[in-house]
Amino acid sequence: MPDPLSLAENERRFLAQELHDGMTQSLLQVNMQASICKQYLSMGLHAELEKELDALESQVHTVSNQLRQLTSDLRPPLSSDGSFNAILEKQIETHLQRGGPPVNLTQSDSATLSGPKRLALARISQEILNNIRKHAKATQVDVTLTNNEGQCQLTVSDNGIGFDDALVPNPLSEKGGAGMINMCSRARLIGGKFAIHSQPKQGTSIKVTIPL
Repeated sequence: MPDPLSLAENERRFLAQELHDGMTQSLLQVNMQASICKQYLSMGLHAELEKELDALESQVHTVSNQLRQLTSDLRPPLSSDGSFNAILEKQIETHLQRGGPPVNLTQSDSATLSGPKRLALARISQEILNNIRKHAKATQVDVTLTNNEGQCQLTVSDNGIGFDDALVPNPLSEKGGAGMINMCSRARLIGGKFAIHSQPKQGTSIKVTIPL
């Protein structure tokens, strides 16, 4: 079983990768566009300068949105009634606001989860939805949350491009797949199970089962 320290270190690596792939690349683009603006200004090319300033303004807006979303994702997930059901509904709302594909949600009555279990499951569902938006190219997502026989089970399936699930990294590995490793590790730390099934062009299904 992964230890909390390994999970914390892996999350730092994951966050660094997110910053590099998102904000760092966007800021490099801003810097390049600012240099082009200076060149156009020195050459007196005002029409070109105005066009590039518009592009620069748009890119700054993109960076601002990326920072706002990252900050929001790092905050502890909360719900009005303290249930994971409400947290999941809010995450789906955010997913749709960020341009994610439609979600069909089916859930049973709210389960009583301890704080650590609720947080772990919330982080897992958050990461699953993030991955769908970034990589799946899906047009439909099905989310099912059930509570029975002393277990809480979350299943998320999409009809996206899929991948070879044989290539999913070992949760104990130190290389690659930080987001997937985080989800596996979180499930195991709370005594749960994490299973993923996917094949190219056949979508992806992830099932997380934790004891109540």
